[in-house]
Amino acid sequence: MKIQTETDLQSGPQSISQLVKLIAANARPSAMRHNSFIVNEVPPDFKILTDENILATVLSRLIYCLVNDAVNSCIRVSAKEYDDIVFVYMKSTHGVDNDAIDNELQQAQAYAKKMNGNIGLSREDEKVNGIVFSFPNMNFNKNGIISGSKNTTETISG
Repeated sequence: MKIQTETDLQSGPQSISQLVKLIAANARPSAMRHNSFIVNEVPPDFKILTDENILATVLSRLIYCLVNDAVNSCIRVSAKEYDDIVFVYMKSTHGVDNDAIDNELQQAQAYAKKMNGNIGLSREDEKVNGIVFSFPNMNFNKNGIISGSKNTTETISG
């Protein structure tokens, strides 16, 4: 068992679930104003290997996008991992108007592209009721080494 040091605790969330938990806690006042709530269903074992700041920015923008524009909603955040690609799903029981979130989604997509990620939407009755954000959960270092979620490393030949 690893004992967390003060430095470990200050370095921020170590898993995607912890990051979603922090964002959801910050979004709680806005959600309550709209009579909505957020359920974090992200498995706790998905470690953050990609750029944490960009990941936090994208997840924050997407969660706030749903929270600020949904009323009387349950917003569920879940995730699945396929090899080194993580899919984060956000679903609102009451969709949000397309026009209301288009600008916010464009900004989030610009950040997602910085980490080779992508954002997709599901729409129903002129409303967005689901968002999927996919990204490679790996870190490229300056030597061309990739460290992925399966704790493997390989050299990129170029």
